[in-house]
Amino acid sequence: MARLIPHADPSHITLEPERQVAERLCAQLPKNAFVFHSYPWLRPERDLDRRNAPTILREGEADFVVVHPRYGIAIVEVKGGYMRYNPVNLQWDRAGGTHDVTDPFAQASKNMRAIEGQIKQRSFGSYPQLPFSRVRCVVFPNCDYSGTMPPGAHETILVGASDLARLGEKIEDLFKLQPFVPSIGLSPTSLDGIVRALTSTFQLIPALWSELEEQEKRLFRFTEAQTNILLVLQAHTRATIQGVAGSGKTVLAVTKARQFADEGKRVLFVCFNEMLAEWVRSQLPAQYHAAITVRNYHKLCSEWVKAAGLKWPTAIDETSFFKEDAPKLLEEAIDRLPDKCFDAVVVDEGQDFIPEWWDTLELINRQPTEGPLYIFFDPDQQIFQSTAPAMPDLGRPFLLPVNCRNTERIASQCGAILGKKIPVNCGTPEGRLPKSVVAPTPAQQIQEVERQIKEWMTPGTGLKANQIAIVTCGNVQKSSLGGLKSIAGIPLTTDLGEWQRGRAVLLTSLYRFKGLEADALILADVVAPNLESSTAPFRPQHFYVACSRAKHLLTILLL
Repeated sequence: MARLIPHADPSHITLEPERQVAERLCAQLPKNAFVFHSYPWLRPERDLDRRNAPTILREGEADFVVVHPRYGIAIVEVKGGYMRYNPVNLQWDRAGGTHDVTDPFAQASKNMRAIEGQIKQRSFGSYPQLPFSRVRCVVFPNCDYSGTMPPGAHETILVGASDLARLGEKIEDLFKLQPFVPSIGLSPTSLDGIVRALTSTFQLIPALWSELEEQEKRLFRFTEAQTNILLVLQAHTRATIQGVAGSGKTVLAVTKARQFADEGKRVLFVCFNEMLAEWVRSQLPAQYHAAITVRNYHKLCSEWVKAAGLKWPTAIDETSFFKEDAPKLLEEAIDRLPDKCFDAVVVDEGQDFIPEWWDTLELINRQPTEGPLYIFFDPDQQIFQSTAPAMPDLGRPFLLPVNCRNTERIASQCGAILGKKIPVNCGTPEGRLPKSVVAPTPAQQIQEVERQIKEWMTPGTGLKANQIAIVTCGNVQKSSLGGLKSIAGIPLTTDLGEWQRGRAVLLTSLYRFKGLEADALILADVVAPNLESSTAPFRPQHFYVACSRAKHLLTILLL
């Protein structure tokens, strides 16, 4: 029994004439034949009688398309009820009908041309000649016929009620009359090409960029608590604000710096991470460039020391130098440049500042120990030191306990790392589960990064380069990805500006990327964090900080 598509059983067809024809076709044709019922087509056409006529879409539907494994395709048009042909005006009508009936033979011919063209385009475009036969016929299951045939018709392509018992045979006889008949039947390649062209390989691929765009609308930059803190802070000259990763500390810090600038103050925005300082500068509107100075502490020291005419060493041990010598040099520079001091100081990443730095940040204020000072921090993000942060006592910290950056699943993973629950806003998108992949060798790490980049950057549906960051747990050049300039055909960059402009995917270290975020993040070269040691190279705090950088998508590559 031939296979009926899309119905498994001909009895499921609603219209009686088409059901009769389907039953005969399935019963009489070879078992490896295909019978497509009610097959729609759509193709662009131009009116050849009109010069420069626009292309329009023509549509139609074949009652049946038969794929015969020996010969090729047959288009079967079915006309039920009592049909009549008027030889005077060369028109067809239906007894008792109220509207004109399309010439069924012209309709069968039109359907055959359209479907033949579709099959050629999809499967046989490179063939000089189609390797199968094409025929069409019209079936009148409720009528027989007499007399001579109408124009465009022939008895070989007409099937009446009396012919239904040998419908399959009639179609096979029609194939044999064609100029081209496959000598030994269709090859498996030809048969497969016809069926694939009729069934298509169409599939809807979820657009990843659209999914993330919708999630982004639901991730609010400010929770109600944050908005209230902004109002409360107006009554406080000096304050500390403690927030979990993703609670909007940096955004709030920048907003407070802008408020100070709007009051006519010269503001210093200072942080630990150089890349974060670069990002903050890029986000400030032009009217704030003169009023707000954005620096990481290290660059602040070197600039002021050089501006004061003091010697800045060229070869240094950064760890010891910035703990002991740099703060002393900065303090001396401040003494020499009192006019350069600021009216307000805003500190982000306060948990990473060492005690020796705080005195200099008080002195760089025009009103030391009294001038406006705001410190934003998260003790759980302290990855540069193992001891608890020591900060100026500015009173009880204001709290930002809600994560409003990450999807619910990423926020949940971040909380699990620390053994605590991190609240998210009501309505926060659940998002996709973070993915963990074991890749114990450098070659496997590269392979998994390439696979993930290809998945996320699928042409047409994927993400842009400036939405993706690859973060290594240690120095990039010493990592599995060290030395790579591109991956999966996509350029890589360590330059924040290049990444922001969408010219390449960012490849950087956890230490440089701290304080920043990406829609999709690959965390490479991850070793299991040591939950016992506070001095291990990769502690839970490192893992927490790294995972919280991913807003929507997170892939972790474990060594």
